[in-house]
Amino acid sequence: MTLPEMGGSCETYFSIRSAPPLKPHSNIMCLCLIPDHFLHVKLKENCLLPPSCKEWMTHKIGEAEQWLFEFLDRQAAFDELMSKEPMPPKKPTNVHNPITCDTPTPKKSKEDFEVMDEDEDYALSLV
Repeated sequence: MTLPEMGGSCETYFSIRSAPPLKPHSNIMCLCLIPDHFLHVKLKENCLLPPSCKEWMTHKIGEAEQWLFEFLDRQAAFDELMSKEPMPPKKPTNVHNPITCDTPTPKKSKEDFEVMDEDEDYALSLV
């Protein structure tokens, strides 16, 4: 499972070849991707789960499909919650206050600059 704000998506991964054990809820492992490493996260009992990854849906074999039925209610509740969750705000843009470059930058006269060097002619030559 990865966090959407990190550019990833939340996904659940199941075995593609075998059926779930008798108590699959006790065997859940949650990994959270944080830049450059993963964290093992302990989930609360009966917590919501994100939908199954697309690859699992494509490549599961026979009895592995039972995984989906085992957690379908928790995944449906996750989808419902996510549909109600407001989208994170976009980063502020300059759309309503654009910077225009059609006016030339006003030129300052030499008198507008404070001379910081003892040699005034040398300092003015830098302007």
